[in-house]
Amino acid sequence: MRLLGPADRFLAVKGLRLHLLDWGGEGRTPLLLLHGFTGHAHAWDTLSIALQPHFHVWALDQRGHGDSDPADVYHPEAAFDDIAGVVEQLGLAPLVLVGLSMGGRNAMYFTARRPEAVRKLVVVDIGPEISRRAGAGPPGPPEPEAWGNLEQAARHLYAANPYPGIHYYRWVVSHRLRPRPDGRLVWKWHPSIKERRSGGEVDWWALLERIAPPTLVLRGAESPILDRDVAERMARTLPHGRFVEIPRAVHTLHEDNPEAVLAALRDFLAF
Repeated sequence: MRLLGPADRFLAVKGLRLHLLDWGGEGRTPLLLLHGFTGHAHAWDTLSIALQPHFHVWALDQRGHGDSDPADVYHPEAAFDDIAGVVEQLGLAPLVLVGLSMGGRNAMYFTARRPEAVRKLVVVDIGPEISRRAGAGPPGPPEPEAWGNLEQAARHLYAANPYPGIHYYRWVVSHRLRPRPDGRLVWKWHPSIKERRSGGEVDWWALLERIAPPTLVLRGAESPILDRDVAERMARTLPHGRFVEIPRAVHTLHEDNPEAVLAALRDFLAF
């Protein structure tokens, strides 16, 4: 059992090298965390620490993110192959699946196609429709091409959303950046994720009706991505849906208001 941190695991899925964090918990219900667009597995670290006493927690660097290989395509169908490969190789089914934003859509797509593999699903701040407010862009100054140090990157994230606190951002950017040959720092995602990203041909509202496992929809009260009426409709459309709104939260809910998210998970997952 891992007591002081996660183990790095690498799997080959259809020729793609994928990186996971294994927080340990042999014999417990598997729980797989899927980050959002431009995110990474370490973004879940603080939540993983809270969940690890109750589950065998895994966090995946999705293709092109973190320490996983870049790919030729990025869409839910490709993500399905990645998740299915991870679940099969590690013997995780049936598991609890938690996905934020892009990871939430990938989790929904996987669960609709493989409902027998998922005990419960948690969809974090994403839905079939993206709010019109998302096009307004993040607050704060435009993002530079590279950073001179970790503090600059942390301050930039803090300006856009102060809820997690500058101390959290200082920690998270230490896992989120990599050095270029010139010594400057850039985000640890591959440029191809923006160049080759597509939504695929998915009718997301129809897909919700095929998600058989119990599903919790979490929305940030200040989310610019998931409108409240869409989240409420999701809960009604899902065969076994539940909706909880997280106060004092924007989009990365587990960072913005971790205790409220943990309380919602504790109630839904019964631990």
